[in-house]
Amino acid sequence: MKRTAWIIVCMLAVITAMAADKTVKVSVANTYCKERKAVPVVVKLDGTTQSALVTLDGKEIPCQLDDLDDDGLYDELSFVTDMKKKEKQTFDVVLSDEGAPREYPAVCYGSIAIRDRAAKNQKHMPINAVTFPKTSNPYQYIFPHGAVMENDMVGFRAYCDHRQSIDYYGHQQLKADIAETAFYPTAEQKAAGSGDDVLWTGSTFGCGTMHAWDAKKGWTIMYDNVRNTTMEVVAAGAVRTVLRITNRAWQPLESFKPVDVVTTYLLYKGHRDVQVDVKFSHAVEGLPLAIGTVDIADPNGAEEHSDCKGLRACWGKAWAGNNPQVYEQHTVGLAVNIPEQYYKGETRFSDMEKEKIGTYDEKARKLVMPNQALVDVVGTNTDHINYWFAATCDFESFGFKSSKEWFDYLENWKKELNSPAAIEIK
Repeated sequence: MKRTAWIIVCMLAVITAMAADKTVKVSVANTYCKERKAVPVVVKLDGTTQSALVTLDGKEIPCQLDDLDDDGLYDELSFVTDMKKKEKQTFDVVLSDEGAPREYPAVCYGSIAIRDRAAKNQKHMPINAVTFPKTSNPYQYIFPHGAVMENDMVGFRAYCDHRQSIDYYGHQQLKADIAETAFYPTAEQKAAGSGDDVLWTGSTFGCGTMHAWDAKKGWTIMYDNVRNTTMEVVAAGAVRTVLRITNRAWQPLESFKPVDVVTTYLLYKGHRDVQVDVKFSHAVEGLPLAIGTVDIADPNGAEEHSDCKGLRACWGKAWAGNNPQVYEQHTVGLAVNIPEQYYKGETRFSDMEKEKIGTYDEKARKLVMPNQALVDVVGTNTDHINYWFAATCDFESFGFKSSKEWFDYLENWKKELNSPAAIEIK
């Protein structure tokens, strides 16, 4: 009798274990004619998964479980893989409804904090999100002036004022270090190989923000007229950082009814480009929009590159700020890539004559810096737009040495984006 009971208990344990785990096959095919690095793979989940194991040919692959809507349930599993030309890989993914997510080195970083303004021993309080009405400007109260996303190649922050411009933090080494430098490295940290802020954004798009566009004035329309704005760090870990900015009741034009705009930034491990997904609360047909970058304020003139179909880039000497005794000058490359169905044309704006750019104002004791940008005018008849932006600088020990190398890389980048990996889940 005891032996029979023991057998029944063992059988129940096996059945329970089988019920707790589900194995799926994820096939990934490189449809591109060249090898690819860090191909993102995303698996949608049904809300029951508590832990996951991803293997390729028996080798464990770091993965990340993300709760994207903050309901306590995991919505997506992600990982990245390197692939040879035309290669096909099949991953075994074990999903369990018990346990906790496996721990891997956190390659991707995200942060936002409330600034401690005490003069001594500053301790900024980490938060996940902040919401502020249009009557408030939290720029001086949020550290470091907005939400941060970083991986092993690049770092960015989204300013938490009406601009919501994307600022760029260049890396010397393949290592995330903003957790230590807080976007403002000391001389000792830079000497030891840390990154640094390398770009002056001004009142522009920075590295690739989306605004509205006033064709009559030839100027960008930012997020001034909103009910409120929420910035949040949604996820960060071994695979990717996810930031989200929600602008409620945005009304860029009097003739256009208010719309909620949810912008999600995804930065994957091993990528210098950021995927941007913009979702509107209703279709925005007829609303002129703009995506662009800083027109680098190089006194000698920045170099430009465009295919007039959504890929636009620049390369030149850039200051990170208007105090030359504090900020160094670095060569910076910026780029946006916009799917052709959204692209309407390109233009630019500037509030300064070229001859004045970068000159020193003795009275103000600062460099004269313009607000100028390369602008791609875009639009959609639906409630969605997606695009990408990328950046590089001469700070990198692993980067590009010339504008030609940068522009050649971008042409290949666009071809890769137009040939996404084919993913099949069984």
